[in-house]
Amino acid sequence: MKLVQLIRKNPLLLGTVRVSRMALGRSYMSLCRLFGGIHKKRVFVSSFQGNAYSDSPRFISEALHAIAPDAEIVWQLSANADMTDVPDYVRIVRPHSAAALRELSTCGAIVDNFNRPFHLLKFKGQYLVETWHGDRGFKKMMYDMNDGLKYPDYRQMDLAVAGSDFGVSTFRTAYRYEGEVLKGGMPRNDCLVNRDMKGAERARLRLGLPEGTKVLLYAPTFRDTDTDVALKANFDPDRAVQLLEQSTGEKWIVITRAHERNTGVDAGRSGAIDCTKYPEMSDLLLLADLLITDYSSSAGDYILLDRPVILYQPDLDRFMRNDREMYFDLRTCPYTRAESEAELEKMLADFGSVSADQSAVRAFYGVSETGRSAEAVAERIAAHIHERK
Repeated sequence: MKLVQLIRKNPLLLGTVRVSRMALGRSYMSLCRLFGGIHKKRVFVSSFQGNAYSDSPRFISEALHAIAPDAEIVWQLSANADMTDVPDYVRIVRPHSAAALRELSTCGAIVDNFNRPFHLLKFKGQYLVETWHGDRGFKKMMYDMNDGLKYPDYRQMDLAVAGSDFGVSTFRTAYRYEGEVLKGGMPRNDCLVNRDMKGAERARLRLGLPEGTKVLLYAPTFRDTDTDVALKANFDPDRAVQLLEQSTGEKWIVITRAHERNTGVDAGRSGAIDCTKYPEMSDLLLLADLLITDYSSSAGDYILLDRPVILYQPDLDRFMRNDREMYFDLRTCPYTRAESEAELEKMLADFGSVSADQSAVRAFYGVSETGRSAEAVAERIAAHIHERK
């Protein structure tokens, strides 16, 4: 068993590590701030705790550079992160390193899509933007999931970013955040709203997918009992391709993408292509002609494209019992759903009957995506870093 897993499973060890890390981390950050001062135009950016140059922080970062090229943009990125799309103007530090803590302590603004670790401080004059990574998720999180834990975020955030009434409500209850929420959309979804297909073309080229081939994207979320491993697929991808090709008369291929807490998707000996390491999910959503997921918030993004999405949930009762409670009743929500492989195969065999119209789902969430969210958030950050005191 890995050391990290051992610590996570032992409450006493986890508590000891957190207390020690908090004392050391905060002391070091305070010293950095005391002697390093503040670099107002420095912006510290993180996505999925430094595991990828991706998601809403990426699009905010790129929009900020376009409107404020004098901003000093620092990303925390792990050694294993895909650096293909990282621009030359970005400076990189390793997550959880002394350098990362130093940059955090002295920057003028912070952009993140994850809840902050307990040991991190935020200093006077810093501007923290929280995008989270699932505006229209299913699974309860943070205070909604566990009222007994303590999260520092709601006291530190200056701006939250949402793309729906549902997303705003989640910030209020899960974060207990009472501050400003910019409800113009999720920056990662601007390309979906605007049907900007450059990402799809980029993904097709990198993955070596032939032109004209339809794409089924299977994107399951993690289970608490199966983190740090490949998540087994709950259906036969080759059979899915066979049914889709018979139903549509076109060529299909399956690509899979696991949650960042899994190493990939185990699809057996099928011809499915695992794209878990591909950094930008929005590219894959643009590429996909059909999305099959279970409890991933990617479904809430994909509905912006008005393409078919199927929630395949053969383990729904077990998942709610062992992993996570849900924000709403999945059995009565307006998504198209299947709870058995037989149900799923019936839908694929009659694919023309699977609706591409997602207006009912968008209304259910109260979607408010504008297609210019990244620019709007970048303007807020630019105003802060250029503000004269």
